[in-house]
Amino acid sequence: MKLFHAAKQRSLQLGAVALATSLLAACGGGSSGSAPSGTVSGTAAVGAAMANASITLSCKSGSSSTTANASGAYSATFAFDGPCVITATNGTATVHSFASGAGTYNVTPLTELLLSYMAGSLGTTLNGLLGAITTNTTYQGALTNSTAIANAQNSVAQLIKSQYGVTLSTSSFLTVSFTPGQTGADSDLDTLQTKGAITSNGQPASSLSSAAVSAGASSPLGGGSSGGTTGSGSATGGTGGTGGTGTTG
Repeated sequence: MKLFHAAKQRSLQLGAVALATSLLAACGGGSSGSAPSGTVSGTAAVGAAMANASITLSCKSGSSSTTANASGAYSATFAFDGPCVITATNGTATVHSFASGAGTYNVTPLTELLLSYMAGSLGTTLNGLLGAITTNTTYQGALTNSTAIANAQNSVAQLIKSQYGVTLSTSSFLTVSFTPGQTGADSDLDTLQTKGAITSNGQPASSLSSAAVSAGASSPLGGGSSGGTTGSGSATGGTGGTGGTGTTG
């Protein structure tokens, strides 16, 4: 009889453990599965489209690469956690940008200038920022802070207006959708190229880049903990999940 009661008690204990485990998993307390994929897309252009440019994305977690089409448009879907450094190169020009998470992120001389401004705000250089985005938590916080990014874009737009007399069609040049050859964001690049603000190798003029770093330094950033994450076609949105190298889009 004692053996029967002991076996029954052990069975009840095991059942309770199984129930608790199932409830924990249902509430999200168990181990996580594979991270969901996110898509980063946009346009690479320096005035003219960066046709067939090689695009690489190196993120806080995860990486990918793809090739832009003849219009400079690119898309990559992979498992990642932002922010990501985006590099576009076509043999003539190499231009940088960044993605806070999944969404639309262009690669243009203006995004290169934006990174210079944010580097100054973070007390570093452009190369220092690009080299540490995937590891430095302060940089990561700033580059996923939608308020900091929007303020930086506005400051870059004001800098361009003061130095070259050009009013950009939009200050949201990082995430605005555009097509080379059309009015709007692409016309801005053409105008800046004509004014000498963009050099023949697709880079911002050195004096403009230096001014952007100095302007950023006058508005220092901390860890950038507030403001949410930049996403597709707007200032806010979601990020992709943590993951490894994925397939190209």
